[in-house]
Amino acid sequence: MAKQKKRRPIKLPPYLMAAKEKVLRILLGVIIILIAAGLIFAGVWTFIMKSDYFKVATVEIRSDFINEGVAASTSNELLRLYGGKNVFGVNLSNISRSLSAIYPDAKDIVVSLGLPDRIIAKLIFRRPVALVGDNKYYPIDEEGFVLSSINYKSLKDLPVISGIDIRRETARRSRKVSRNLGLAIELIKKLKASRFLTSWSVNTVDAGDAKNIVFYLKDGVEVRIGAEDYTNRLKVLDKTLHDTRLLMDRIKYIDLRFKDVVIGPK
Repeated sequence: MAKQKKRRPIKLPPYLMAAKEKVLRILLGVIIILIAAGLIFAGVWTFIMKSDYFKVATVEIRSDFINEGVAASTSNELLRLYGGKNVFGVNLSNISRSLSAIYPDAKDIVVSLGLPDRIIAKLIFRRPVALVGDNKYYPIDEEGFVLSSINYKSLKDLPVISGIDIRRETARRSRKVSRNLGLAIELIKKLKASRFLTSWSVNTVDAGDAKNIVFYLKDGVEVRIGAEDYTNRLKVLDKTLHDTRLLMDRIKYIDLRFKDVVIGPK
């Protein structure tokens, strides 16, 4: 019976053996570093989560549209709920939702951490640009959003938009306002942009007819501006009103819808 030949172990060349040892040393070093980093991270995380240094001590409400007393009350209530808790364990989204319920007129609410121990809530509120109604008035912002928490009696200087069914507006499933209200809001924006309101007071904007938007000056003069080209028509109106030959107490209306300005006497 023939004898089986013993297999000789394969010997790597010296340069490959050196490379193998070098790779093993590098892998060992990486493993040691990873273990050390894990231990450091665990220690730091434990310190962060257990240390009093990161416990909520202050809740700051930032807004330029609510008075200091209301802001302080909200801050104290949130501090009662979250005070002493670790800042990294606080659900900022829950705080944002709570503030949205308290301040329905807030357009945007951003809640963030102010390390080491603060929660900061920034509230950006919708600003009223007009009142809508005929008998009862409702403040609205530039998007037609009804600001239910604001008392209209404190906004006497704002123009009133008439000819709008506000209940129908608020019942819309879409956030888009009706054409009539949209044109009235656009006119008010153009009035502000043209600085017309700094020289002349506008009491009412009648948006009952979308094809013929009308507004009234403080002295009762009716201005028929239509539904387009507000910027240029307001420039023509401003120039007309500054004409020294114009006797305002004898004018019933000014019509800007045509090429030439039409002035109707009383």
